Amino acid sequence: MNAMDAINKAMNAYHEITGLHSYFVQNEADIVSASAKEKNFFCKCLKTSTSALKHCDECTVENYTQALQSNKVQTYSCHAGLVKWSVPVNIKGLKGVIISEGVISKQQVEESQDWISYLSEKYNVSKSILLENYNQVVQMTEEQVDRTIQLFQDILSYYASTVDED
Repeated sequence: MNAMDAINKAMNAYHEITGLHSYFVQNEADIVSASAKEKNFFCKCLKTSTSALKHCDECTVENYTQALQSNKVQTYSCHAGLVKWSVPVNIKGLKGVIISEGVISKQQVEESQDWISYLSEKYNVSKSILLENYNQVVQMTEEQVDRTIQLFQDILSYYASTVDED
């Protein structure tokens, strides 16, 4: 198996276990096209706004860069309030960052009406569509986020160990 296959298998296994999607970004130039790989419909709806898309790409670039430079997982709240994480990858010279689908906390669910109203007004996106899709975003505690990041790193490590030598 090659490194890219290992990354894809790890992302697929992670999705099967957690229900969370992720995508691999090799360089900053890929971020705009990687943004289209987003599977979260809340994010897809928000990105119909060019200004929201711009903020999303800026946030992704910042966290992609920090993950690569520090070689550490970056956990952050994106401009839309979702908690996301960027996992640096270096498998047999294939470098990049795997970016998770965002999740929300219980408190965010409780405050969702106000938050969605704000986002709808700020980005001129349908409030009802945003709210419907926001309610589909996975809810996690901080401990669950930490554990799912560790799970992903363990899965990635396993698949990386199966990569053939060149």
